[in-house]
Amino acid sequence: MKWVKAALQLLWKLYLGLVLVLTLLLLFPLYLFFLNLDGLLYYGFKLTRFHSRLILFLVGVRTDIKGSIPQDEEVCYLICPNHTSYIDILILYAVFPHYFIFLGKQELGKIPLFKLFFKKLNILVNRSNAKEAHRSLMEVRERLKKGKNVVIFPEGTISKKAPELRPFKNGAFRIALELSLPIVPVTFLDNYKILEDSTKFGASSRPGKARVIIHPPIYTTELKGDDLLILREQCREVIASALEK
Repeated sequence: MKWVKAALQLLWKLYLGLVLVLTLLLLFPLYLFFLNLDGLLYYGFKLTRFHSRLILFLVGVRTDIKGSIPQDEEVCYLICPNHTSYIDILILYAVFPHYFIFLGKQELGKIPLFKLFFKKLNILVNRSNAKEAHRSLMEVRERLKKGKNVVIFPEGTISKKAPELRPFKNGAFRIALELSLPIVPVTFLDNYKILEDSTKFGASSRPGKARVIIHPPIYTTELKGDDLLILREQCREVIASALEK
């Protein structure tokens, strides 16, 4: 029975990959049009939202959202979710209706077909090169100053022991303090069960409900640079508190 379950999980994972590629090929002409013109990037974002929700629908993943980001056009937010699966990215686009920039690892920009999407809409970071990583964070600052919401995974990469959190990095919280920006912690409760970050036969991969908790913003206007570690751990504790329930 264990082997049957593992085989079905592998088939679902292959089906997810097929849906991802076929829908991308279908929508690629639209991506090519919207993402090659800076004035149309907003529509590129809307297309990405539609695409993500379409994929989730076709593979049987539904979202259950608790909470929301306050609708205030004069305030931009730094969104900080836990990172447990590659499906986190699809869920982010499906859940957040307002334009945001995603800070992702450089490798995502090297995948055929995905290259245009990641390079134009988002910011890629080379974490193995300190100078380039710093340059990426500077670009994040500029986008935030222009009123764009930014998503940063504070763990930096997918946790190998999900849902256990990895240590949080300082970058997101340093930016939030420098610009006095509110941080929105987000907890993904089920994504690691839906698509486990593993190539092992029998790794968890299945349709189902993806619960998302959008916590109230943590405001930083009264904090100083010396409060970086306090802010970092506060955000971590908020995310972890939902995982422990």
